[in-house]
Amino acid sequence: MTNENQSGAVNIEDSYPLAPLQQGMLFNTLLDPGSGVDIEQLLCELHEALDVAAFQRAWRCVVARHPTLRTSLRWQDLSEPRQEVHAQVELPWEEQDWRELTVSEQTSVLQSF
Repeated sequence: MTNENQSGAVNIEDSYPLAPLQQGMLFNTLLDPGSGVDIEQLLCELHEALDVAAFQRAWRCVVARHPTLRTSLRWQDLSEPRQEVHAQVELPWEEQDWRELTVSEQTSVLQSF
């Protein structure tokens, strides 16, 4: 049995209308796409050795366990926007090693990021 929603999209395990707060966030994003007004970032410094493979596996488990982290918003070609819960998602991962940069260079790179 395939996991197919009403639009024929595979990999969608559930679909809901947007909550009012989500509608507002979508409106803000469409009004000014580069503003980042509803984006929250967290910066953590780890001062011990990190097992990167184990860290990636742990995040994959978290994403697999919590549907909210597999949810996207779809609004194009719909009568009303929907939030769609994907059965599986590929967790994007990028590693950058800044240890060879000076503190000033690290600060600059972080600010531009």
